[in-house]
Order: sequence, then C-alpha cells, then structure tokens
Amino acid sequence: MWLPRLLGMPTATMRTLPVDAPSDPISGIPRTALLCLDETRPAVLVAFQLRYATGVALALGPAAVTGARPVLQVVLGSLAWFCAILYTYLYNGCMDCPEDRVNGSTRPIASGRLSPRTALAVARGAAVAALVLSACAGVGTLLLCALLLLLGYGYSAPRTGWKNSTPTAMGVVFCSGLLTYAAGPVALGIRPTMPALLLTALAMSLWMALVGAVVKDFSDIKGDAAAGRRTWAVTLGERRTGVLVAVGACLVGGGFTAGAARWAPHLLPTAGAVLVGALVLAAVVLTVRSTDSRARRRRPYRVFMGTQMCAHLSLIGQAAAV
Repeated sequence: MWLPRLLGMPTATMRTLPVDAPSDPISGIPRTALLCLDETRPAVLVAFQLRYATGVALALGPAAVTGARPVLQVVLGSLAWFCAILYTYLYNGCMDCPEDRVNGSTRPIASGRLSPRTALAVARGAAVAALVLSACAGVGTLLLCALLLLLGYGYSAPRTGWKNSTPTAMGVVFCSGLLTYAAGPVALGIRPTMPALLLTALAMSLWMALVGAVVKDFSDIKGDAAAGRRTWAVTLGERRTGVLVAVGACLVGGGFTAGAARWAPHLLPTAGAVLVGALVLAAVVLTVRSTDSRARRRRPYRVFMGTQMCAHLSLIGQAAAV
C-alpha cells in the first residue's frame, strides 16, 4: 500500500507550495541533474556513502568474501542508497519550499532555479531506481532500502510530518543511520553483528540524531516558526538547545571512546576524532545567538559534518591499510 502513495506524491505535495512557486521546467538534462544534486547537498550524499562504506569495511575485517558477486552487490547497494537519499532530500526540498524562502535559502528549489514539479519527477524516478537497484543487490538490501524510503517519505509528508518536532526527527535520523551501516554488510551477505560495527553504528547514529538533527535547525528558526513546527530551536531557543546539543555531543564522543577502549581498541582513532569534534562543537554551539547571521548559525552543523567525515575517513583508511 505504501509504494503507490510514495510514488504518487506529486499531487499531494504540490498543494503545499505557494501559488507563485516556479513551475516552468528547467531546460537541459545536465543542468537539471546538477541542480538536483545541489538541492540534495553533495556533502550529505558523500556522508551517507561513507557510512555505507564504513559498514562494508567493518564487515570485511573478520569475514572472508570470495568471488565477484558480493562486490557487484555492494556496488548496486551503494547506488541504491545514493538514489534513496536523492529522493529523500529532493522531496524534502519541495515540501520545505515555503519555509526555506522565509529563511532566505539559496538552494535551487527555494531560489526558483529548480522547478518543484521537475524536482518531484526526479525524486519519483530516484525512488524507483533505488528499489530496482536494491532488489538486484538482494532481498535484504531491498528491505533496508524500502525502509529508508519510507523514513524519508514520513519525515516530509504532510500527513506524518516527522520533521515538525525534534524527537521524531531524531528518531528518523537515528534509524536511517542504523539502516545505512547495516546495508553494506547485508549486501555482502554478512550479518551485521560484529562488535566493532555495532559500536560504530550506534555511536555515529546517535551523533546524527543527538547532534546533527538538532543543529541543522539553528539557521531555520524563522521559517520553522512560521510553519508551526515545534523544534527545540523554536520552543527552547538557541541557548538552551545549544546546551542540550553540547551535552549530547560530549556524551556520544565520550561514550564512543570508552566503548572502543573496552570492546574494540582499533576504533580508538575514530572515537578520538569524534570526541575532539564533540568538544569543538560544544564550544561553537554555546556561542550561537539568534542575532547572528545565517552563516554563523550554520557553523555548528558544519562542525558536525566535518567531524563525521573525519571519523569515517579515518576508519576506512585504517581498514584499507590492514
């Protein structure tokens, strides 16, 4: 029942856009593709690919894989994940168009460079591609990818609107992280139950939920309030929300480091990177003020992204060197 609703989203979605939303399709497939990638945010696409690759790297450590088929399945799973994230963020960009305009966003949809109708058509195609590619990678990958698409739909869809409150947004982000770390091993045909993988998936998914899902709202308070959202940044303000984020970040960094020392010492460099990032983020987020520029209020999110990039690259590089 969910698939027709997922793929039939344009009709319901277009009702929420303002009447002056740009409707003329952007000419030229290459330009449209670049605008869709820009709307999805390349850093986000890279981050999810690194999470997927991290799951693969940690699964390959204790397991032996032979033959070309597992490699092909991993590649297909990676492409499926790319398409699923593309769908999620394009759909979200269309649903957030009014708020993004209030916030002064320069993203392609909000700025009028990418037609919402075109973006929705690309999103629908990406969802279909994600399901087809994941099915080719195996039943397990198909199931995980379908769950990821459902999370992306439920996050932005008007009837569910999980983005409208911080706790539900945290839940979506946390689950999407766990699904991503599990997808690589599943594509390989390996059960994602290795202690190092479980510890990394839990810690970095909490990093996404307790930190990323909250600090992303700091630069969007005006539009979120206008749309009636009840995020922590709107209801508590930047100062109290910043304290909660700082505490959460330090708990994740400290907990990851302690867990690595106890169960997976080879993860200490990665955990150390997260701990250092948590301390830097705490210092940055506690200085954010509502009077700051939008760019200044985006700094905590940039520290969040930079920290997880460094952590994943450290882990993947360490695995490749073994």
